Amino acid sequence: MSNAESLVVVKLDHNGGQAPVVFEVLEQAGLLGEVSESELDLVEPGAVGFRIPRDRMAAVVLALECSGFADVRAYEVQPSRDSVG
Repeated sequence: MSNAESLVVVKLDHNGGQAPVVFEVLEQAGLLGEVSESELDLVEPGAVGFRIPRDRMAAVVLALECSGFADVRAYEVQPSRDSVG
């Protein structure tokens, strides 16, 4: 019912070369389909961010941390309101 999302930010090595590995880990865990492809971005230097359904956030963070990514952060994304009541 809810379309609530989380923003996951993964800090990468100094040159960002680990970015493809982030998505390989998610694919191996069966979670890549949860990533909103339209929301992929380098959110800050040396980090990649993407949106996922909020109910999958724990699984995604755990998969990344267990694969050696030490700095994985997740934030709740507040839905935007297109219409004003």
